[in-house]
Amino acid sequence: MLFPVVVAATRILAGGPPDPRLDAMQSQIDALRAQNADQSRQIQELKAADGEKWLTEQRAEQVRGVVRDVLADSSTRTSLFPSGATAGYDRNFFVASADGNFRFNLEGQIQVRYAYSHLPTAALDTVPLPPPAPAGTIPAEDGQIANEYGFEIRRMQINMFGHMFDPSVTYRVQIQYQRDANITGQPLRFADVYIQKAFEGGWFVRTGQWKNFFNWEEIDSSRTQQFVERSLVNEYFNTKFVQGVLLGWESDALRLFGSYNDGGANRDVGILQSTGNLTQWAFTGRAEWKFTKEGWGQFRDMQGWRGSPFGAVLGAAFNWQRAAGNPPSSRQAPGNGTIVPGTSSVAAVATDLTLLTWTTDLNLRGDGWSAWAAYLGNVTSGGGAVAQNAGVDGSVAQGVVVQGGVFVTNELELIARYEGLWVASDFTQASYSANPFLPQSLNIVTVGANWYFNKNQLKFTLDAGYSFDPVLFNTGLFGEAIGGANWRPSQTGDGGGEVVIRAQTQLLF
Repeated sequence: MLFPVVVAATRILAGGPPDPRLDAMQSQIDALRAQNADQSRQIQELKAADGEKWLTEQRAEQVRGVVRDVLADSSTRTSLFPSGATAGYDRNFFVASADGNFRFNLEGQIQVRYAYSHLPTAALDTVPLPPPAPAGTIPAEDGQIANEYGFEIRRMQINMFGHMFDPSVTYRVQIQYQRDANITGQPLRFADVYIQKAFEGGWFVRTGQWKNFFNWEEIDSSRTQQFVERSLVNEYFNTKFVQGVLLGWESDALRLFGSYNDGGANRDVGILQSTGNLTQWAFTGRAEWKFTKEGWGQFRDMQGWRGSPFGAVLGAAFNWQRAAGNPPSSRQAPGNGTIVPGTSSVAAVATDLTLLTWTTDLNLRGDGWSAWAAYLGNVTSGGGAVAQNAGVDGSVAQGVVVQGGVFVTNELELIARYEGLWVASDFTQASYSANPFLPQSLNIVTVGANWYFNKNQLKFTLDAGYSFDPVLFNTGLFGEAIGGANWRPSQTGDGGGEVVIRAQTQLLF
């Protein structure tokens, strides 16, 4: 490069003309320099770009590794599908072990009700009116209420159930909210609380507390009833919850249940009572025969949904118990020996008493219709002088319930029910007080409709009942209050024509 310049400079100094070849060489040299600089710049850019690309890929691979680990872990923990799942929703919310040996289910029920209750004038207590009030003042009233109405949370229940160790060992814990109209000071109570073990051949043993296997209307859950509430005949004979031990057996066509327990409606009771045992003994037995081929699951509710096949079940049951005759004030009921409940005007009287209660029922359903009927009865005996003097020993009560429903659309069901109760007894008391041993006749007709938005999981029920005769008992043979069905006893012993109208919304979750 220096040589051409020196030659050119020599020629210029010598006064000679410039050489064109030298000019061309200089131009080529300048072009090479520019090309070299441009290539150097591109190389630096490529190096920088490649370094960023390597760093980005490295980070992406790390992120992909974390995602793979999370997905692998979550696949063993969560799923919304019941098959092989460990958590999700399958008719209820559940959590289970991967091998299926442990499972916990959670479900709930909410019933919001509005009810109107009307007692006719003849059924109101005849308390003399005070003297007329002076002019310009508000006159005083006799304090009797013909009409009562309002809202209530009829039921709010939480059920926890499942199995432990393997599916043959099951359990259930049910907690109920109690309205203050029923049990003051106990906002929450236990309902079903039991442990059950299944064996081969359809046998199982249960111990704890459960809804007694007696009358089907009560056994069928409040979640699946056709009417806003069960019948008053049910409340009269209802043994409700018991504590004890149960032996059961189930086949495709037959189910048998037998239990030794603490007596009807004696739930949440301790062994040691202030007055001794509530009952000396109590036994309950029930048999059911299904003479159609569909499974027992068809009778989990009272409805005959459209598209359902024909189904039929015949049932029979008894409850036999001996009252000890000296129950505490919180456990007074005929089933525990109380003949006359303590009121402001009538003193409580208790004695030894044996109650034999029975029922038979027939359950039918088909494509868009259902029908159900039951006959119930009770006889008292062994009451000794106290029961004989009161006219209770040998009293007989009989009841009938017939009800059914027809779907006029897939969502709308029309329902109707008749119930009758007849008590034959020589029971006497110094002054009138509603009592299940009073000779009485009761006839009630109830009609209504169900709107099913998602079958029993979300529904609205409206019904209205009319009593042709006065209602003469406030609690049934085993202490079940009729207030839960929004009915009231006559305050005088007279006055047929009581009306009860109810509207209820139910949500199951």
